[in-house]
Formats: sequence, C-alpha cells, structure tokens
Amino acid sequence: MKKLLAAFVLFLCVAEISAQPVVISVDESISRNSQKSLPLAIGASLLLPGMGQHYLGEETFVKAYVWTDVALWVATFGSYFFGERQIASARSYASRYAGISNPPSSESFLNLLGDYRSRGGVDGENANPDSDEDYNQAMIRSGYAIDKDYPFDEAHTWNWGSSDNPETSRRMSHYRDILRNYRISRIAFQVSIGALILNRVISVLDVMRIYRSTSSSLAETSAARHLAIFPEFRPEGPGATLLLSF
Repeated sequence: MKKLLAAFVLFLCVAEISAQPVVISVDESISRNSQKSLPLAIGASLLLPGMGQHYLGEETFVKAYVWTDVALWVATFGSYFFGERQIASARSYASRYAGISNPPSSESFLNLLGDYRSRGGVDGENANPDSDEDYNQAMIRSGYAIDKDYPFDEAHTWNWGSSDNPETSRRMSHYRDILRNYRISRIAFQVSIGALILNRVISVLDVMRIYRSTSSSLAETSAARHLAIFPEFRPEGPGATLLLSF
C-alpha cells in the first residue's frame, strides 16, 4: 500500500511539473553581506555604536545606539568637569575660611580638612573641646609622627576656628557638602564610562549576530535546502506543488 501511495504521489509530481514551470525563490537577505568585512563592522561599532549596523545595512536600531552614545559622552564630560569645578571650589573655600595657603588638590588631603578642625591647634578656647578636633593631636595619640603622611608646613596647615563659634561649624559643613558633590560626580563619571563600554559591547555582539545571519553564500546554505511536495486536486486535473526552500 505504501509503495502504491508513493508511486501515486510521484505520478502527480511528474504530471504537475510537466504541466507547469517550477519557480524557486531564494531569500537574498541571507547573503547580502557576504562580501563585507566583519572586522570592519566591529571596528565601526567600537568607534561609534550603530555604525557597524549601518555598514551592514541594518538600520533599525542605528539611531538608538548613536544617540545613547552621544548622551553618555555628554554625561561623562559633564560629570568630569563638574567634579573638577568642585575640587577647585573646595580648595578656594578652604583657603578663604581655614587659612590654608594653596592647599593640594589631593582628595584624601582635602577630606582631612573636613574631618579635623585644625592642624596645629584651634584658635580660641573651646568650652567642650573634642579630642579629635586637631589632626596633629590625633596622630600623636595614634602613635604616629605628625608629618607621617603630610609635611607640617604652610601648604598643609589649616584652622577653621573654635567649635564654640557656630559660624565655623557651618563653614565646615558647607565645605563637606562641596566634597560630597565631588564624590557624587566621580561616581557619575565612572558609571558613564562603564555605560560607554557596555554600549559598545552590546553593539559589537549585535553586529556579529547580523553578520552571521546575512553573510551566508548559497554554497554554504545548499546543505540546508528542503524539498517538500504537496499533492493538489483541482477541477482541471490532479497535480502537485514542489517547494524547494533554502
């Protein structure tokens, strides 16, 4: 019975093919990038995400990649220069209110100015002195020389004034706010750099996916051909449809 059915289907195919031309369509999109360079596409995406996709003719997300990168560069430069401005502001503020001459721009040293009221003694008598108000005294109590980390000179000596004066405490608080803004800007800068790298990684992976799916030649895809035969019964007579797909 199976042999008879197979013979019948074969007869229908022969009858249909002899009566009608066979049309085979090939999806050219699977080979449109076969002559293009994958390294060049990857390099374009590393330079500017979205350009690799543009090179391969895949425009769907090009604008999204490009504008995301532009926004991230703006955030990167904006956070960097904002941070530099905060450092300059902190140094200027300390010079004005803590009596330090041209303080170093080192973040660790500038933090000390916000942690200790003075180095070398606080002006005026405090009614309730804090044992950690003076940096030198704190170093001595910890068993270190006062110049262990920084020289004891004019560029590393400061004095915000007595804590009995509320104004000096407000100035120290404002100074610490400036440094806090600087630290936030550094975090934003680092996040922006990371996002720039991530945007490129995603773009490169997308380019590799596009290239893999659009650079196959017909010779490479011939092994994936499929032949399907569909018998048909029409008023004008029996036949069959031959479907050859790549």
